Amino acid sequence: MTVTDYAEIVAALRTVPGVAEADVEPDDAGGGLGLLRLGLSPGVDEVQVASKVGRMLRERFGLGVDADRVQLIEDATSPEHAEGNGRRPIISRMQLVSSGLEVTAAVSLSYHEGTVRGEATGTATQTGVQRAVATAALRAIEQLIGESARFELEHVEITRTGPDRTALVSVTMVSSSGTDRLTGSAVVREDARQAVIRAALDAVNRRLEPLLG
Repeated sequence: MTVTDYAEIVAALRTVPGVAEADVEPDDAGGGLGLLRLGLSPGVDEVQVASKVGRMLRERFGLGVDADRVQLIEDATSPEHAEGNGRRPIISRMQLVSSGLEVTAAVSLSYHEGTVRGEATGTATQTGVQRAVATAALRAIEQLIGESARFELEHVEITRTGPDRTALVSVTMVSSSGTDRLTGSAVVREDARQAVIRAALDAVNRRLEPLLG
């Protein structure tokens, strides 16, 4: 493929709804499209975007793309960053990288003047993404409290109550004092995944203050 071919493909990828940025890393052998890196708009459905991208490349360019050669990257700063009062950790950033059958979530939490970051990997499905972001948030919390406790994600669910959707999260906390089952909830505003993170934080926040002391 020529430089012109790559430029045309990148320009076409940027027209796909949900794609904010696109880049193509040419195949070393020179015989294929190579690696696609697509920056996503905040809150989009990665699976739907990947489907649209694949369809566009087949129909317009006659290219078939292996899912393992596509990275979907969403890096969103949370509007909640400005709402924190410093007493509890709040979301400052969420990054999702989907590649093939897996998604890697990285969640950054702000607390006082510092930031901690946790990562987790899940399947590239809606449920897998929700579990990954919740687990990444719990890993970030563990960075704050050191060896004081560990958290295990048990359940994630999005339910509808009247006109609203609510994220529900169940977490097991293990500490020197024993094992506790904790639950948290958060109303979905615009992004269900950030609501899942807030629900995970809601589940553990009441136990954090003594540990953060």
